[in-house]
Amino acid sequence: MAGRGWIGSGAFLFAIVGWCTPPAAQQLSAGPDTVEPLPPVNARSNVSKIGRSPTDESHQLERDALARQASARDPFILEQWYGVKDRLKARHNFEFGLAYTAISQNASEDIIGGARGVALLSRLYDYLDLSPPGVTPTKNAAGGIFEFQGKWTVIGADTPNNGFIGFSVESRHTLGTEIPPQNLFLDAGAFWPTATAFNEFDLSVVSLYYEQYFADGAAGIRVGKMLPFTIYDYMSLKNPKTDFSNAAFNLNPAIGWASFGFGVAGVLRPIEPVYIVAGIHDINGGPNKGIQSFFEDEEYFKALEIGWDTALDVGNGNLHVLFWDTDARTSTKTPASRGFTVGGEQQFGRLLPFVRYGYSEGGGTPLRHLVAGGLGFKKIFNRPNDVIGVGLSWGEPIASEIFANQKALEVYYRVHLIDEIAVTPSVQYVKDPPLNLVQDELYLVSIRGRAAF
Repeated sequence: MAGRGWIGSGAFLFAIVGWCTPPAAQQLSAGPDTVEPLPPVNARSNVSKIGRSPTDESHQLERDALARQASARDPFILEQWYGVKDRLKARHNFEFGLAYTAISQNASEDIIGGARGVALLSRLYDYLDLSPPGVTPTKNAAGGIFEFQGKWTVIGADTPNNGFIGFSVESRHTLGTEIPPQNLFLDAGAFWPTATAFNEFDLSVVSLYYEQYFADGAAGIRVGKMLPFTIYDYMSLKNPKTDFSNAAFNLNPAIGWASFGFGVAGVLRPIEPVYIVAGIHDINGGPNKGIQSFFEDEEYFKALEIGWDTALDVGNGNLHVLFWDTDARTSTKTPASRGFTVGGEQQFGRLLPFVRYGYSEGGGTPLRHLVAGGLGFKKIFNRPNDVIGVGLSWGEPIASEIFANQKALEVYYRVHLIDEIAVTPSVQYVKDPPLNLVQDELYLVSIRGRAAF
């Protein structure tokens, strides 16, 4: 833990500003839960998608429909609700979903008490444009996310060459605490978020785009306001509203992500198991910002992912490599960065092992190296939607000569009371939190609830 007092200097800010400024701090959108971690790979209309992530608006609506087909009969009031949704889809090709997710997270320690801790956190939060800290560093935070997401197919409904408008409207807020859960890692002294996505902003149109497919669904393009996180670095358990909360297993802090902003992305599937996804995105966007900065500032996140969707007898899987490059961001003085990530998962019956390695250079992300992996255990006690996830991670900071390497463990258990309502307790253990001036270990306990209809 030697050298941790250095964190008050500008070098710490330089190391982490690239991912904790609004582009990364405002990320992530998720929706209704799923039964399978991957859609059937022999159905091109399902896998040749630009938004491959379980957090993407269009993808999650399809998965929600699959989950309903596998479920028992709905209660009467839900039958009426789904009847309305089914009629809208049948008559007008319009699909939508509503969801609310809340989390409460408690840390075993804070960064440091007293006037020194207050001054330190105030400097960090102000520089990173996060919500201001409380009077003293806190050990707990709670927040919620309301979502209204939809998809209106305007061309070629029920055909591979379809075209649709996708959108998401969200509000994110605290629930009786001084800071939102996504900021708690700073108060605790960890190096990356322990409750990704649970930040703060008013009701906003966070995504609105048009997506069109060609060549029997083998190629497609998306244009509009979108979130790159939902497009690249696929992992079926990366949804922070339903599965892992720690950024090592969802956000990937070794990538210099852009936030909700204008962009252009496309997909090509040259042969059935192989796909190529690429795009360019505004790094100055945000949930409550327009699209003009894409054309005025000319500062971009660029990405190219090449992947292979496996279809083995034991289950579906995915292997991919992502290359990315992020321009310097003038407004926050964030340096340019670039890197790559290799990831994969393979289902074996009820088991889903996964692994991820990320590399970054240039100083625009907090980490030079990230290694993360773990197991998902599906259908606990033969309940189709219940999942246990176990993940281990190791991260080497960009300034490795100053900061200790952080190790982290997360275990969660998602229990569905009914298909639409889930409760997820989780525990995280952080070894050698680089920003904590006193402690070598942290524990974070969370309870998360989600209702999605």
